[in-house]
Amino acid sequence: MMNYKRILLYTLFGLTILIASPPNEEFRATWVITWDHINRYETPGQNLERVAKIMDDHADANMNAVIFQVRQSGTAYYQSSYEPWGYYSGYQNPGYDPLEVAIEEAHARGMELHAWFNVFQTSSTHNGTPAAEHPEWICRDQSGNPMTSYRAVSPGLEDVRNYSVNVAMEIVRNYDIDGLHLDYVRWNEHTSTNRNSAPLPEQLNRLDGIISQDEIDALNANSSGRYLYDYEHPYSAGVPDGFSTWEKWWRWSVTEFVSTLHDSIQAVKPHVKLSAAVLGKYNWSGWQGYGTVYQDGALWYNEGYLDHIMPMSYHWTSANGFLGMLSADCPDCWELFIQSGIESGRPFTVGPGSYILDDNNVWNNHSEIVNACRSLSWVDGFQFFSYGTWRDKNYFEAAGETFFIEKSKIGK
Repeated sequence: MMNYKRILLYTLFGLTILIASPPNEEFRATWVITWDHINRYETPGQNLERVAKIMDDHADANMNAVIFQVRQSGTAYYQSSYEPWGYYSGYQNPGYDPLEVAIEEAHARGMELHAWFNVFQTSSTHNGTPAAEHPEWICRDQSGNPMTSYRAVSPGLEDVRNYSVNVAMEIVRNYDIDGLHLDYVRWNEHTSTNRNSAPLPEQLNRLDGIISQDEIDALNANSSGRYLYDYEHPYSAGVPDGFSTWEKWWRWSVTEFVSTLHDSIQAVKPHVKLSAAVLGKYNWSGWQGYGTVYQDGALWYNEGYLDHIMPMSYHWTSANGFLGMLSADCPDCWELFIQSGIESGRPFTVGPGSYILDDNNVWNNHSEIVNACRSLSWVDGFQFFSYGTWRDKNYFEAAGETFFIEKSKIGK
């Protein structure tokens, strides 16, 4: 466990101020989206400068890791034998290997590089993508209609799981990454009543697991329209053999992928840490991992299928909100469900949605959120969404002079 001194100030009404000295061991990172590290309209030299600046910014904040997106929509931003280059490189080799460069630049500054890998989301239909090469893999609704937008492949198909493991393992084998970070490792949240297109802000929200209240209501009211089936497991055939409910099969299928990938990594490079961005609410409220998109993050953490869990903590914007979500508001909290993982010493780090703090005009709450989370011995650090927001707010140096004023290494 981390070793550092905490000072807590109380009033008669509970915790109001919390001051914590920075720990000696603490994970510190941001999520870096593809479009922030590569621009199809810039030269290779300009894009290389982008990557160098990303790493310099993290170093200025005394961060020690970078979560760098390299697979998105069934396309790659590294040398892949499975999938094509992505939109932000113009669907062609950009003249350098973005992942290789990111690894070199991060390691040169003493930071870890975690390759961010979108799993089942595959909206691109460009030649060579899963959606183009294997349209039969696309999720279907109860009537057997495949998705036509926001496409996702079915975790229930063994071919999909095996393919996804192979794509991920190519990165693990060929690159000197410190971690592989999974995103969209869940069933999709879409229904046949969803809009076929969305404005840019909504598309951004979809990257991090936030959907509107109307869409949450639709998940409950229009379950027949959800894309939770596939050509081998149609709704009309009933619950797959060996399972008592569809829900159990949906959760099993995603867990099967995660556990298989973890075993595969351990067999080749056991030092590479497998992590996942899971929904911020495990099994409570209308929009949650366990019961809405069948993502059992607590199980993965407790059983060691993940080496590190990184909830997307975007629903909360204050110190009290974070403390409630983590521990104080149980049973609507994480701590109640992850005791085995905590006792095993696996990292649990929180993921504040910095862009939401900005939208809500509470940007300065970053400091109180960090200090509040440090009061819990089992919280091991932070990953902020996203790099682009911090860059636009010119916040890296400020963080390095305040709540990240002391350098910290990654523990565990």
